[in-house]
Amino acid sequence: MPLVVVGLNHTTASIDIREKMSVAQDSISLAVQQLCQHESIDACVITSTCNRTEFYFDCDSCEIAQTQYCQWFGYTFDQIGQHLYTHTNLDCIKHLFAVASGLDSLVLGEAQILGQVKSAYDISKQSGFLNKTTDRFFQTAFRIAKSVRSNTNIGKNPVSIANSSVQLSKQIFGELNNQNILVIGAGSTSELLLRYLSKHSYHSLAICNRTLSNANKLAKQFNCTGFELSQLPNRISAYDLIFSATASKKPIIDCEIIKSALSQRKHRPIVIIDLAIPRDVDVCVKKFNDVFYYAVDDLQKVISSNLKNREQAALVAREIIQTEAESFCYWLKSQQHTQLISKFQQETAKIRNHSLNKALKLLNKGEDVEEVLFQLANNLTKKLNHTPVKAIRDAINSGDENTINTITTLLKLD
Repeated sequence: MPLVVVGLNHTTASIDIREKMSVAQDSISLAVQQLCQHESIDACVITSTCNRTEFYFDCDSCEIAQTQYCQWFGYTFDQIGQHLYTHTNLDCIKHLFAVASGLDSLVLGEAQILGQVKSAYDISKQSGFLNKTTDRFFQTAFRIAKSVRSNTNIGKNPVSIANSSVQLSKQIFGELNNQNILVIGAGSTSELLLRYLSKHSYHSLAICNRTLSNANKLAKQFNCTGFELSQLPNRISAYDLIFSATASKKPIIDCEIIKSALSQRKHRPIVIIDLAIPRDVDVCVKKFNDVFYYAVDDLQKVISSNLKNREQAALVAREIIQTEAESFCYWLKSQQHTQLISKFQQETAKIRNHSLNKALKLLNKGEDVEEVLFQLANNLTKKLNHTPVKAIRDAINSGDENTINTITTLLKLD
């Protein structure tokens, strides 16, 4: 079975498309389970982040992988194929190694993607939908990502999405000393945001989350306040700068909330940086003159300052990935050859057991030992010769000299 990845990312699909083609974290296990019910799919891992949705398969063909990917979202390949990429075997291997190493990210070399890929791997492993090949495939990707980060400068000069959003806010405000800041969400992106924010001075900081205990846990860690998401409409007007990074399937900030907030703020501007996919903020808020709204794709415009060194490091990283991918592909082929040998041995064992059982029955009936042994040898010879003799005849009848030469060499008939 070939390794196949079907997916889309920030280079092939707009944020509107990526929203429709995302898989919620709590739905990934079910998706993997249903996909692996297909008789031609042996294993599956799903990565779904703000910048990509990829299905990794060990399956019979890339056509099956493409069809299953599209059907999961309720589309046909003709409808969304222009946004997708499909890679098999060596190209698939290189792609995952590059993704895990941060070379295929919106922000070159960002480290957060490795944790997201590990989380996707863990879901499939815990659900029982990894086989030996995909397990080793992802474990190798994690090792290579670590090697790339350790042996190149790809991780220097932080330019993650979280860091870039903080840098964007500084470009807007200058310094953040006078700003009241709100972070909506208490997941890994929010925590990373808070780590970067903690390096700067600000007037006040709060964390808002659907589950208060999670908000308070982060608030205690970063010495700020926390409150429930249900209080957001009444409290949002107090904040000048808002970062939002939840896993909500629907917008949590709409035009009515912002209209009310602007009225209370006497139309003092609000900057909103939305890092969620699907987006946390209804894009209609752009119509207000006093709202400056930025989504994930907008950050591409402000991520240039520290990339030159990373681009040089990426060249070295890609050489590492090329070498490692070829090595893994060699292992993969050797496994396929091992399986072929094993299958051949199983087939010959069946012939042996069938012929031996037949001979033993004759002996138990008192048949002449020499005659039984002669029949056993004759039966084994006929049955073991049947398949190769048929292949030789077919090759001769078709005039296939290449196959004839291969058989001659394989069976040492020359």
